[in-house]
Amino acid sequence: MIDPPQGGTGSRFQIVGQTGWTPDATVTISYGFSDVPPGDGYAGPFWNAQHVTVLRDGTWSFPTVVNDRILPFPLWRPGYIVVKAVSGGRVAINSYVYTVDGHSPAGLPPLAELGFGPQGSGHGGVVALTIALFAAATGALIAASGAFRRYAAP
Repeated sequence: MIDPPQGGTGSRFQIVGQTGWTPDATVTISYGFSDVPPGDGYAGPFWNAQHVTVLRDGTWSFPTVVNDRILPFPLWRPGYIVVKAVSGGRVAINSYVYTVDGHSPAGLPPLAELGFGPQGSGHGGVVALTIALFAAATGALIAASGAFRRYAAP
């Protein structure tokens, strides 16, 4: 998991191995760059290996700052910073949406800017409905509060 899912130069994100990693093992984290959504099949190249130790509960976490040290070239265009975590026989690949001056990579679903991930979750309609229902409920509470004040006032 990568949280938050996008940002530009100077941004910070947390890489988290959520479950199933071998306690006390070393995880090697490396970074790549792709112009298109990389998916699990991204083969590289990868640079800048960092290491983190898996906790007793089988999880780990690693902070990253987006700067000129994570990749061996300047990040001048929007794209995807690909993160690869390897420990023993386990490999996990995820990506961070890299933006430049507020511009996202071409083809990025619009909900990604709200934090719903670079590939989209397939639940865009559910998310939109949830936001609409929340807004309607908030409006109803405000209206009810105003009506209560009007009739409760002496």
